[in-house]
Amino acid sequence: MNIQLDNEQWQAVSTATLGDILADLSERAHARSRIVTTVMLDSRRITDRDIDPHLLQQPSARYRELVATSATQPELLESARGAIERYRRVVAAEGTSLANQFRMGAQDLSAFDVWLGKVADALEIIENGQKQLGTQSPGHAIAGWIEELLAARHIRDTVRMADLLEYEILPRIAV
Repeated sequence: MNIQLDNEQWQAVSTATLGDILADLSERAHARSRIVTTVMLDSRRITDRDIDPHLLQQPSARYRELVATSATQPELLESARGAIERYRRVVAAEGTSLANQFRMGAQDLSAFDVWLGKVADALEIIENGQKQLGTQSPGHAIAGWIEELLAARHIRDTVRMADLLEYEILPRIAV
């Protein structure tokens, strides 16, 4: 089986399984500080959902070629910039809606609890973004305010929650 990762090519030993080949592929990408982003097995695109024990045990001799591409984490973040910005805007808009509901006396915190999961995702994205040397990461700055928000939630102080959302958290998420 012929294997290609970006511009590098090699032949798999005939006794190798697809699991062996995918592990080797991942190690080669990792050695170059890259992440495998696409895998084509013959002419079929393979996704993470396709990778199961049955596929991993298949002998490589059954296939002609495996072609994969990789990217660095900064390249992946740059290519996803538009989607990341849209997601941050959605999370901020939902947070604004929650703050308004809290200011109007809403006490049902179930929507807020669901929203916190989205904030966690947004913080992970923000934290994985490029951090300038010598400065606190934006995600770390927001995390401190989230702790205060959770303390206010614990005592059901919706006015404090609205203030924290409006003045401290949402402006940092929406950037």
